Amino acid sequence: MTEPIGMGGLVDTATALRREVDVLTERFPQLERDELERYVQETYAELKRDAEVEAHLVALTRARVTEKLRERGIDIHVRTEDAE
Repeated sequence: MTEPIGMGGLVDTATALRREVDVLTERFPQLERDELERYVQETYAELKRDAEVEAHLVALTRARVTEKLRERGIDIHVRTEDAE
């Protein structure tokens, strides 16, 4: 899969974050997409504010959102084919 290229040859962050929301929507189908988008945007902003290097912020964002949701007691959806 090709990535949209942004300034300086980097991946377009907005597109990458939308893709993370897509993944989280599958993993947490009980939540509204708007809520997941808010979590992703807020978490990315928090991580970016303290980051010295931004190379892995998108991946860290998904992990941190997943962690926050699980701490709230929200179960992650596991596809049947992944559980076998």
